[in-house]
Amino acid sequence: MTMVKTHTGTVITKDGPKVKKLHQTERMWVVGKNEFYHKETGRRHFAENTRRRLLLETIEAIGGSHD
Repeated sequence: MTMVKTHTGTVITKDGPKVKKLHQTERMWVVGKNEFYHKETGRRHFAENTRRRLLLETIEAIGGSHD
């Protein structure tokens, strides 16, 4: 079952910033089935020591205002 993406946010990757579609759970921002970011820090789950980050200040509701 696919989840409806409700927000967008910028993820810092090795190739530069990329805008990704997200949905949220209680503690995580979710990009896909293997890509999760902590809501408190923006660090990637299971890869906290990597440079890949979700910039929390860039998260916006799709088609709407800033959350």
